[in-house]
Amino acid sequence: MPKARAPRNVAAMTDAPATVPSGVRSAILLRLSAAGFATGLGFCIHGAAQQADTGQIVFLRAALSIPPLLLWAALTAPLADMRPKAPGKHLIRGLLGGLSMVLNFYALGQLPVTHAQALSYLAPVLSIPAAVILLGERLSVRTVLAVALGFAGMIAMLYTSVARPDWGVGQLTGMLAGIASAGIMALVRVHIKAMTVTETTVSIALSFAVIGACLGALGVLVTGWVPMTPTLWAWLGGAGLLGAATHITATEAVARAPVSTLAPFDYAGLVFAVILDFAIFAHLPGAWGWVGIALITTAGLMTALSGRPIGTGLRAR
Repeated sequence: MPKARAPRNVAAMTDAPATVPSGVRSAILLRLSAAGFATGLGFCIHGAAQQADTGQIVFLRAALSIPPLLLWAALTAPLADMRPKAPGKHLIRGLLGGLSMVLNFYALGQLPVTHAQALSYLAPVLSIPAAVILLGERLSVRTVLAVALGFAGMIAMLYTSVARPDWGVGQLTGMLAGIASAGIMALVRVHIKAMTVTETTVSIALSFAVIGACLGALGVLVTGWVPMTPTLWAWLGGAGLLGAATHITATEAVARAPVSTLAPFDYAGLVFAVILDFAIFAHLPGAWGWVGIALITTAGLMTALSGRPIGTGLRAR
């Protein structure tokens, strides 16, 4: 007679805290890195916008990101990985991403960097319902609360700017452009998540850079071209390098974890923006700004230190 197996300790299994999988941990680190790179990119675009128009900035930011992307691809991936398997999906991602980039760069030219960044972080909030509807992702109650706290933190940081009496048409159009950019980027994130099933990170990043450069070239015909100066080269060279790093880390992140899991960590970019604002311009936020930072930090920690399996709780229906 075979020996009967001892019954498992169901209570112990139920009560044991679930750990965050290593793939999700690496995705979180990649998303935090992407947020930092994107913040640096925003400062570069803001600096370039003092001299050049949006079309020229979009073109050079995209074109100058191609060499570092090719170098990264040559060092880490076979040549076949650069070839898109579904060109139509890359075209949709490139056109939507390019439109979002144009609107975001316009907002960065009209608004202080921290405030333009705050508007861009509407995208994580909007990406969650999009991921539920289009990808069928499951949400935990903790994730929903974390994103809500992050959104509240963004509003707190933005409040100090909106309440200023010296804002005019330029700032208003910048805000509208930033909100529209965030809405489009939410769709782009969900689209990229679906693309990673068949497409490689390098092919997604390279196709966007090429399509973005083409859109920027068309924009130059509308907004014109100003002579390049050493300062402008420095701003846009930095934007190209940071843009490449942002695409690589952000795409790798969504390939490893659900969009809804990563959303709260995008808000870390606002904290990075405050740090750079102080380091470069010796500017610190007011009371509401610090409230926003506290809420955003709490949102990230709620997900990072979650004791429940990520993605459990609320199901898409």
